[in-house]
Amino acid sequence: MSKQRLYTLVGAAIGTLSLGLALVWVNIELVDLSYSIKELHKSVQEEKELQAKLEVEAMNLSSSYRLQEKAAEMNLRPPESSEIRSLD
Repeated sequence: MSKQRLYTLVGAAIGTLSLGLALVWVNIELVDLSYSIKELHKSVQEEKELQAKLEVEAMNLSSSYRLQEKAAEMNLRPPESSEIRSLD
């Protein structure tokens, strides 16, 4: 076997090994990115659920029944006509 053929085979082996390692690295990165995307989707879903719960709570707290109930607890009443001033 000639030296040139030996060098060609060694070069091909090194190239194949390099490509194999690059492929493994790319697959590891792909798995890592997939995990990160999955975690971000989970976080977004949790935030959406929290937002929905907070919107329901805000509607509940600002409902007219709830406000009337709180006003009664604080001994508040509607103003009499003599207590109303208009700003012109």
